[in-house]
Amino acid sequence: MIDADDLWQQVVAGCTNLLQAAVRLARDHFRSTFVPTCDVEVMVMEPSEPDRWSSKRFVHQEIDTWRLHDFESNKLHKSIEWMNASNALQTYVDANNIRPIGFQVQDVEGLYLVPLFRLYLRTAGGFVYRKRAAEKVVRGLLDHLDSPAPEVRGLIVLEDLSSGRPFRLEPSMGIRPILQDELVTLGRTGNAMGWGLRLGQDIPRTDWWVCEVRLPNPRGTADGFNRMHDVRTLLALALRAFKPGRLSIGLATAQVVGVFGRMGQIRGARPEQISRGEGEYSLSDREIPAFRRFWRKFRNIMEQEHHYLQVPIRRLRAAGTRTEREDALVDYVVGLEALLGTEEERTEVGYKFRVRGSVLLAKRRSERRDHLRFFGELYRLRSRIVHGQTVSGEELEQALPKAESALRTVWRWYFDRYADRKDNRAGIEEIDEKLVGA
Repeated sequence: MIDADDLWQQVVAGCTNLLQAAVRLARDHFRSTFVPTCDVEVMVMEPSEPDRWSSKRFVHQEIDTWRLHDFESNKLHKSIEWMNASNALQTYVDANNIRPIGFQVQDVEGLYLVPLFRLYLRTAGGFVYRKRAAEKVVRGLLDHLDSPAPEVRGLIVLEDLSSGRPFRLEPSMGIRPILQDELVTLGRTGNAMGWGLRLGQDIPRTDWWVCEVRLPNPRGTADGFNRMHDVRTLLALALRAFKPGRLSIGLATAQVVGVFGRMGQIRGARPEQISRGEGEYSLSDREIPAFRRFWRKFRNIMEQEHHYLQVPIRRLRAAGTRTEREDALVDYVVGLEALLGTEEERTEVGYKFRVRGSVLLAKRRSERRDHLRFFGELYRLRSRIVHGQTVSGEELEQALPKAESALRTVWRWYFDRYADRKDNRAGIEEIDEKLVGA
């Protein structure tokens, strides 16, 4: 049985020898100590006037990975140093039962030695051998292999959102403007490094705000990658519940942190519109602390196996994605029905819907009559739609913003008062008491 320290030393020796040989072979191949570079065209969208964007192209210079790939395949991969390093790494992986990350195939050469060499080039600055730099990147590789759950970094696009300042929702989750290197990654139009704009993928906008999320991804699973989609869904629901405003959201990228997991990167399609409000979704400096508090409580509710507030808020979000306005109105009313009635109530459902809704929305008793009429009309529109009758565009245009506001207001009333309850009964009792009280 090979000693663990001996295995570790074999990997360090094998990989540093490979790096030393790589720079020597590269100097002979490229006849220079300089790493070859290439120009990559990047396309982005820039705001030109309110609610309008124009395309802009610029050139980004980076390592010419295709020329490096040719060198690696024809010179480096055939060297004795490559074989020795590969064998040492494979022995280390097998001896420590190191499992791949997510959906990656265990491929020592592809996942580890090529990124190791390219990371070394960025660290050393060219085709020159520096022992300390070589040992540093090899230790980084071993740290990556020894980690039972490497981090996955996700980038969630929040289109049409603006904020008074960047802020963190959690230690591993922060909202900020998009960075230049992220625009380059998402907006490249060529195929350098194997990337290019995918069919249907949105061109990135320079005014995008993003939510950066980091999650552990236990080896042998895709847990971190899968949970990115859950976080995206939760964030969409939370933003929709917190306030109105036009907003689209989508998972742009997710990849293992560090160069040794880049073959595990996934990319998303264009952001999905989840709210069709007239104005952009804006969080002021004053609203940010309130949203952070809201997020902590909201996430706790939504991650429970079942909570009575989950279905209504999903209806609020679903309504914002609808292309047919009739469907959106039905979503809003169904969400309100779930909050303003109980499972056992079978009679006078429409009446109770109207009365309870008017009690919650009216700030003064004198305002209840107007709200009673509104909820009555809302219920009638819903009934006409589900029974196949025609509802005019004008009726829907007038009703939809009010229905959205009503559902959000009623949901927040329960959220603030009865989030710790298993159902809405306590809230219904309070509403009914208000109805008959002074």
